[in-house]
Amino acid sequence: MNRYNSSKLINKNKLCLFFLFFIIGCSKNTPIVFEDFQALRCELNFKEKNYNDYVFNINTGFLHYYDEIKDEFLPISERLESGIFIENSSEIFSVIQKNNLLITKIEYYKDLNKNQKFIKNLNIINLKTLTARSIFKNKNGEYVVKRGKCIWIDPKLGIRY
Repeated sequence: MNRYNSSKLINKNKLCLFFLFFIIGCSKNTPIVFEDFQALRCELNFKEKNYNDYVFNINTGFLHYYDEIKDEFLPISERLESGIFIENSSEIFSVIQKNNLLITKIEYYKDLNKNQKFIKNLNIINLKTLTARSIFKNKNGEYVVKRGKCIWIDPKLGIRY
């Protein structure tokens, strides 16, 4: 094999690697739509590797979950966890505004004096850049901002393609 052919082979390998990375990179930014639903997996705590999955209606922004038994998407407020509706311990509201999915979650707790308190957490997910911010006031009254990234996942299966 002469020098010209080996240089050509190396360039073809580089080109194949470039296309492979290009295809993988583009697929992460392509939403997977099923009926009127899309889903995101967002990471807002890099140290603990905590992920939150959000299945939402693309027209309203309302959060849903996929019920495998009924084979349909149901509002998140109807989801049972350990036999208790989740709205008993927290409230979740969501809407789409200007390419942002805004999710407000209010969690209730009792302080040391058994007074009812709450923490309001606002998640802002940019649906174009797939970046997320979580803003909340902690129990000490200080504002905390966390930033993260999101990827599109399959609304029914919860996995990415």
